Parts: sequence; C-alpha cells; structure tokens
Amino acid sequence: MGEDWTMTTDHALRTRLATVVARDPQPGWGWPRLPLGDNRHERTFRRSAVAVLARPDGDDIDFLFVRRADRHRHHPGQFAFPGGGIDEDESPELAALRETHEETGLVLPADAVIGSLPPLALTVSSNLVTPVLAWVDDSALQGEPLDDEADESVWVTRRELINADKRVAVTTSVGFRGPGFLTERGLIWGFTGAVLDWILSELGDNPRWQSSPDHQLELPPPRS
Repeated sequence: MGEDWTMTTDHALRTRLATVVARDPQPGWGWPRLPLGDNRHERTFRRSAVAVLARPDGDDIDFLFVRRADRHRHHPGQFAFPGGGIDEDESPELAALRETHEETGLVLPADAVIGSLPPLALTVSSNLVTPVLAWVDDSALQGEPLDDEADESVWVTRRELINADKRVAVTTSVGFRGPGFLTERGLIWGFTGAVLDWILSELGDNPRWQSSPDHQLELPPPRS
C-alpha cells in the first residue's frame, strides 16, 4: 500500500523527509559500486558533500538539481545535486549550504539542514561524499550563482520522479546498471540517481527500478 501524501502543512512535509535521516542504521544504504566510506576512503579520498534540497509543492515536494557545466572532467553536462569539496575545518552540512549558494545562488540558513546520511565512496572520482538533506522555504533568499560550476538549476516534482513511465534501468558499456529518471529536462542517473532512488523508496511509493526498461547510455571518452 502506498504512502498517503495528502498533507496540508509544510511542517508535515519536512517531518516526513526527516524520517529518512532519523533511522539508524539506514536500511539498504550503500551499494557494491557505491559503498559506505571507511577509514581507507577517509585517508585517500577527497571529502565532499552534496545538498539534497527539497521544497513544499502543494501537498507534495520538489527536489533541486543542477546540470553540471560541460567543461567538467567528471560527469560533464549531467544532472546532479549541488555540491563539492569540503574545506578544511568545515562540516559537510556547511559545505553543502556553501556549494548550494555558489552553484545556484540560493542562500539557506543553517537551520534549513534536516540531517545527513553516511558518506559514500564515489570511486570513479575518488570522492567521499556526504549527502546533506535540507529544506527550502520562504526564509531562503534567491540570488545569482557565484561561479560557473553549473549551467542551470531545475526543480523536479516527486510525482514526476516516481512515475513508472519515467523510470529506467541505466546501463553503460563499462558494466554499470542502476536507477535512472527520464525527466522533462533530462536523464538523472549515477550517484545522484542512486541516492535519489533510495530516498524516494524510504518515502514510499517508489517503483522498483530493477524491473524498469533498460536505457543504454553512451558515455563520452574520459577527459585528461
């Protein structure tokens, strides 16, 4: 039976999202190609954070994504959560808010943070990534992006993301197979797709991507 998303208050929506990070341990968090970070990753990988930003949309929520600039070495032109490296003596939460401001122009107060999920080891780029969930409401200020890391930022509704007709199993020539979302603005997959799929599953009503149609993705050659 699906979850009831008939809510009338922003507080109720935020509370539901908070349940995702409140569970300890988080069931099913971490995958063979995207494992939980350990001491080895702490020593050798770059510490990074991404902001999983949600806002109220009537009785539902939207999620924010950025399209990475084409000049990037890793994942050029792909949709992702705002994020980047954690500065020295900076927490993942503060890094996620800072990167959000720099990439999207969105200024969020510290209490916008709902919580964080355990860091994942993104081996393709040697990053140890902490997903930070945050809530965007009327207290957020919208300015101009401070850098050119992203070409655009887009909000996508949860309703669109859980639509079975939008779900695919992304496959690549290097043996990757994982959840994908064919949104109106483009394909969401990879690290972002895996984290998003897990969050939506924890919220309820998320179709199993394993039974979705295959979507073969041709990747450009790696940039030096």
